[in-house]
Amino acid sequence: MAGNGGRRGGGVGRRGWLELVSTALVLVLALGGCGHDPSQPSAGLPTADPVLAELAQALGQLSLQDAPLAGSTAEAQAELDQIMKGMDGASPTVLPGALTYADDQPSAVGGLSFEWTWPSGVWLYESTVELRHDGEAWRALWSPSLIHPQLDSSNRLVHRRWPATRAGIVGDGGQPLIERYVVVDVGLDKTLVDPAQAEASARQLAELLQIDADRLVERVAQAGPKAFVTAITLRQDEVPSNITDIPGVRGVKDSALLGPKPGFMSEILGQLGPATADDIATSDGSVAAGDQVGQSGLQRRYDAQLRGVAGDSVYLRDRSAPPAEPDEIPPAQAVLHQQDPVAGQPLELSFNPSLQLKAEAVLATVGPSAAVVLIRPSDGAVLAAAQSPAAQGQAEANFGRYAPGSTFKIVTTLALLRHGLTPDSPVQCSRSANAGGLTMTNYSGYPSSQLGGISLTAAVAHSCNTAFVNEIGRLGDADLAQAAGSLGLGIDYDAGAPVFYGIVPRADSSAMKGQEVIGQGGVLVSPLAMAGVVASVAAGRTVVPWMVSQVRPSPTGAPLTETEAAQLRQVLQATVSLGAARSLQGVVLGAKTGTAEYGSGQPLPTHAWMVAYTDHDLAVAVWVHDGDSGSGVAGPLIRALLS
Repeated sequence: MAGNGGRRGGGVGRRGWLELVSTALVLVLALGGCGHDPSQPSAGLPTADPVLAELAQALGQLSLQDAPLAGSTAEAQAELDQIMKGMDGASPTVLPGALTYADDQPSAVGGLSFEWTWPSGVWLYESTVELRHDGEAWRALWSPSLIHPQLDSSNRLVHRRWPATRAGIVGDGGQPLIERYVVVDVGLDKTLVDPAQAEASARQLAELLQIDADRLVERVAQAGPKAFVTAITLRQDEVPSNITDIPGVRGVKDSALLGPKPGFMSEILGQLGPATADDIATSDGSVAAGDQVGQSGLQRRYDAQLRGVAGDSVYLRDRSAPPAEPDEIPPAQAVLHQQDPVAGQPLELSFNPSLQLKAEAVLATVGPSAAVVLIRPSDGAVLAAAQSPAAQGQAEANFGRYAPGSTFKIVTTLALLRHGLTPDSPVQCSRSANAGGLTMTNYSGYPSSQLGGISLTAAVAHSCNTAFVNEIGRLGDADLAQAAGSLGLGIDYDAGAPVFYGIVPRADSSAMKGQEVIGQGGVLVSPLAMAGVVASVAAGRTVVPWMVSQVRPSPTGAPLTETEAAQLRQVLQATVSLGAARSLQGVVLGAKTGTAEYGSGQPLPTHAWMVAYTDHDLAVAVWVHDGDSGSGVAGPLIRALLS
């Protein structure tokens, strides 16, 4: 018993010996050249490789009319169309594989490799096809299983796209700037109102919501008898409590990405909206109808990051079943391919929502176009950038281009310090000065007590134009541009957002240099750029303002030294203690006023400027269109902002 048991467990029985002998015989015959090689057709037949390649190409194009099929290509095409009608227009890449030929009949089996590609990833699999030689040529036998091994005459393929969750936008310290809120679509449900009452209800709703009544009535009339016509989308706490008193009116809850108030930072952040046909056509499959996409601003620039990647699934469905509902989840056993959506990644910005809201509130009642920028000197973060309503959506704070006027004297002072002057050095503040034949004067109302020989500090504090014009002989043609670069101005950095860092042209004449030293003559800046200048002074090093965390420019200009910055702070602090910025005493440490001429006319119109820094890591710039005085027009806005 023990021996028999051992033989059954480890030996070879009669049947096993026969199998070994047969296998050995096959090997001997094959080695001797007498066996059939399955990779080659029977004697006298051509290879089927060209036919398999032609079939693969036809399947990749989903067009079988000219495919090398043994049966009716029209019938095969009709069935292929039925299989593919739920695949949302997708088509595979199909490659031919190896062929295995039968040894006793003119037939073969070929491999087909399928690759379907979506933004979420790739679906790969293989199928097989039977080919037969009919005496004239190789032909493929059509079967649904050519498209996928689990397809037969009863089912078809269905593709389902699963949208990703769009991310919000966060600011300083991770505080939300744009986040998901509960909203309510307020509208008229035509199934809940008599058709004769629909127009009256629409007009009553429009009056309550203060929207265009005729337009709403028109939309209600054009909608189907069972339609819900949205009149407006409101935040949940903004919905009037009495809307349901109107026949047929109801609210449908939804969610939307919004700022803390309507229009919040819209000039920079931009807007979201439904994808257009052009958005879809140019997205390479990553955007579909019904998606929310960035239409402007940073929402558009970083749309792919915020939007995420939609997922995809492919599953089997009975051919006789009705079309799937958009939110239908396919049964797990029928799923052939599944790639889950990848949620969008939040965009991290520098802005502080509280300071941004305050800046917008301060400018809300300003009549002309105006802008304010707040920067944290310690790291260059732009904490607020706001425009007044008169700016009409233009990003004046970060992308405006205006002459800086006397605020540019900070740059000129640095250039003079580099040529040996100190804050106490004497300069000549004359009633007029000549720059290459161009006569230049001080502003109207300049204090006569500050004429004549005064210190460089006094020239800045009281903003004497002629004192700086009289010093142009010390400056080389590139000195102003180099000093500006040390203060983060005049170099075009990639900020990952629309930012104008200013232009300081190389002076090609004494007249041009005379204009540039007082912030005219082709020098152009944005409020953000000037806030960066005063932030550099406060920080004691070159500061390049940034808004997008993942794109923080590094300064490339000649470094600003702490010694230079300390001298500039001495000058700007004197402007507050005894000069043109005295109105900001107790609010800021250092400041500089400016009035810049532009355009034509007599007298020339002017813009008003004020830049300043505080003892609590803040730098600010204010610009006001058609302002006649930096201290009188821009100064009060800084006080309101920082108080």
